[in-house]
Order: sequence, then structure tokens, then C-alpha cells
Amino acid sequence: MKVTLSSLTLAAMLTAAGCSDPSPATSNATGGAVKGPGGTTPPGGITATGGTLATGGTPVTGGMVSTGGNTQTGGNPSTGGVKATGGITSTGGIVPVGGTAATGGTSTTGGGTATGGTASTGGSASGGATDGGVPLTGGVRTGGMAATGGASSTIIGATPPMGWNSWNKYACNGLNESVVKAQADAMVSTGMKDVGYQYINLDDCWMDGRDTTTKKIKVNTSKFPGGMPALVTYVHGKGLKIGLYSTPNTKTCTGLYSNYTGGVGSKGYETIDAQTYADWGIDYLKYDKCQGDLSGFAVMYNAIKATGKPIFISINPADQGPFCTPTKCSIDLPKVANMWRVGMDIYAAWSEVIRLIEANKLEFIGAGPGHWNDPDMLEVGNGLNDTEGRAHFSMWAIMASPLITGNDLSAMSATTKAILTNKEVIDVNQDALGYQGRVVATPSANLEVWSKNLMGTNTRAVALFNRSGSSASITVKWSDIGIPAGSATVRDLWAAKDLGAFTDSYTGTNIASHSVMMLKIVSGS
Repeated sequence: MKVTLSSLTLAAMLTAAGCSDPSPATSNATGGAVKGPGGTTPPGGITATGGTLATGGTPVTGGMVSTGGNTQTGGNPSTGGVKATGGITSTGGIVPVGGTAATGGTSTTGGGTATGGTASTGGSASGGATDGGVPLTGGVRTGGMAATGGASSTIIGATPPMGWNSWNKYACNGLNESVVKAQADAMVSTGMKDVGYQYINLDDCWMDGRDTTTKKIKVNTSKFPGGMPALVTYVHGKGLKIGLYSTPNTKTCTGLYSNYTGGVGSKGYETIDAQTYADWGIDYLKYDKCQGDLSGFAVMYNAIKATGKPIFISINPADQGPFCTPTKCSIDLPKVANMWRVGMDIYAAWSEVIRLIEANKLEFIGAGPGHWNDPDMLEVGNGLNDTEGRAHFSMWAIMASPLITGNDLSAMSATTKAILTNKEVIDVNQDALGYQGRVVATPSANLEVWSKNLMGTNTRAVALFNRSGSSASITVKWSDIGIPAGSATVRDLWAAKDLGAFTDSYTGTNIASHSVMMLKIVSGS
């Protein structure tokens, strides 16, 4: 069915629901579907009044304490500020990389000292151990870190997930069996599977209510005439994994904010739905708050665990805001999910890329193998120009963010394909250390140096990020990225070229506006 919703109708519904008006309510997705709170933000739509971080990084003093928190649209202030774990302190938004150790010493259970990582067997990594200077915070790492080579394969989501999601391109009306199969086919034929992409994820509108007798959720057979088990078999047959969408409410976002009557959520049916997903062979669940209760995330998490089927759990723990992130949340995110959203839905505009980078910039404290911050899906190939698309991909890679694409994989340009399949940049994202990159220097307004610790002694990924409106040169100093003074080798990851050995610093010259120079720097000391 065709799902349409006028801006006035949506505004009235959101106001009645106690949410601020995200008008205009046009969708950037094919088909015209509109998600409510936690859903698609249209161009010119929701803005974060008072919540935009200052250019060049938000100054914080004394361990990331935000008085009153960020004010999102609608004026919902977060409270309590940000609790720094292990005494991480920055001035001017700059956090040293490579040397920040959490207070309390190494915490391992049944493990030893790892080479390039912390060794533990099911031990807690909260409050103590460091991986090359990375505070291991945010909960238990099931299976620990391997003694040599990084994260153990027993961890669900040991590295950020890579895949495709239907919403950004197809929304509600465009989602169907043929589209999903075409994306799975393209993920293989384009070489994306070969560089690490594996998930084919169906967003809202795959379901069609519940069976009146069994109460099991039903598949929309007009969209998926072959049924879900057959579709799962098809995707698995490609050597890929498949994901579905639901909510901790009685309705999905589209069920709440459109005339899509089949959009039922999982509230009250978590055990039935979790077992249904496991029986179908589902590998990934996107669980979107949609005015449900925060307590509902734990209910579904436990229901899924009880099935014994390994399922990656991605949640959106907010409606309009404020967002529930590791630094400010009433629930322990790593204990209910493998990944959590940090901001409103993205759409294909440079301002949106910047907005979500800012939302994620200081949330590194919660990231690590098995639990990741999520600044939302990639818009590469959906309307950004190629320079901006490459910068977008680079920043998601260095922030250890999920690389979940939102474009039509079967109709990519050569440049879009080259961006999404750059193995050297993907390797930065998928590095087993699980370190979320962060700003280490701001040479001037709108010029930033980001650094991410990688496996290996004194090895760093560096992004020289030009957010400004004109080309600029940016210098990275070894002292800023925590490697010894002296000589270090530098490689340009987009040019796939070794640039040579440099002493104490390297300067990237004439970096284009809205662009990133992505480097790998290794000290021989």
C-alpha cells in the first residue's frame, strides 16, 4: 500500500504524542514513507536547537561534564552531564591518544597479558584494562580478547557490523522480496562481500500483524510472497546474513505514524518474536524505541539470549531526544545491545554528516569489541557528492562506527563502489583492537586531526579532516597521536601510496573542502 503523510498531519500526531514537531515531514526515501520519532529525518527537518557542538570540538574541562547536557529539538535537556570513566580529562575537546589508562589496573578473569590486546576469558573489562592505551569500559567482553591478534570470534559484534539496510533508499513502500534479493546479489557481485560486508537488513514494513491463534508475527506476503524462511535461505545461500526490524512497543514507527496497519512491534510478545526470529535463522535485529519504554530493550535482549541463537542487537534508545548514550543513559547499554544510536536519523546532506560526527565525538568511552556507538547508516551514493561521500566513509571508519550502507547496491557508480570497497580504510574500521578514534588536535576552526589506535606497536590511523569551505593544509604531530618522537612511516590510504618516512610530524597539503586525508602512521621506535 502507498504510505503518505502530510507535514501538518505528522506535526499534529507528534504534538499529541508529546514530541516536538519535526516539520517539514517530507521523506528523503523512495516511496514517501515517514517515520516518527526515531525515524527518518527529512531535509530541512529536525534541527538540534542549542545542541550543535562548537566548531572545532566542544571544549570540556575535567572529564567531559556537560552542564545541563545537549538540548535537542523540542528543548529536552539531558541531565547529569557525562561521567568520565577512568579519569579521562580533556581541555578544548582534545583527548590524548595512546596514553590514557583507566584507573584500577588490568581487570582479567582467567586470562593473561595479551600481545596487542587484553587477554581474558569472559572477564569484565570495565574500569581497568587498557589495549594500547585504550580504557576498556562499558561492560563485559564475553570471550575476552585473544592473546595474539585481537578480538575473539566468540564475541557477537567483535568488530563494527558491515552491511546494508533498506530504509534510506526504499523506506516502507519500496521494500519487497525482489529488492532484498537484488541487494544480496549485488553485495556479492560488486565485491562488497569480499571486503567484509555481510548483513542484508530489512527495516520497517516487512511484517503484517499477528496470527490470531499463535500470536506469531506474520510476514507481509504481498511484499514477500516466498515467505521469510525462504528469503533467509536465499540470503544465507549467498554467504551473507540477514536482519529484521522491530520495536519495544505495540507498533513500529511506521505503524504509529502512518496508515501502515501491519506495523506491529514486539511489546508483550518478546519471547514469541525472539524464538520466531531464531527459528527463521535471523542474524541481526534493529530495535527502534518508537515511544516504547527503555526497559523493553532488556526484555528483548534476554529473550533473544534465551533462544541460544547468536543475533546482533542494534537499538535506537530515543525518540526525538535527548539521546541515550553511554555517557548519559539510565540503562546500561552494553548489557542490552551490541550497538546503539547516538542521534536522529541521517539523510544525504553534509550538515547531517557533521551533526552525527559531533553527536558521536565524545562517546568513545562506550565503544569496544561487542558494543559500538552508532551515528546511523551511510549515505554514500545517495546524494552526497563524491568528495563528501569519501569523507563520510572515512570518518565512520575512524570512529569505529557500523558501515551499514543505505544506497541501491545494484546501481552504484564506479566511484561509489570504490569508496565503499576501499579495503585499507575498511581495515581501519575493522581493526581488532576496537578503538574508537577521537579528535587529538584542532589546528584552527573547522580543521581537525583524528587518531585511532590500531593493533601493532605505535600504529595509528589518522584523519586530517577539513570541515571548512576552502582547501587547507593540516599537520599531525607525533606527540598528538601518542607515538615516539623521531622517524615514522606515513601511508595515504585513499591514494594507496607510501609517502615515506617523516620526523615528528606530517603535513597534508591542499586538502579539499569537506574532505579527509586518511593516513596510517607507524613509528619504528
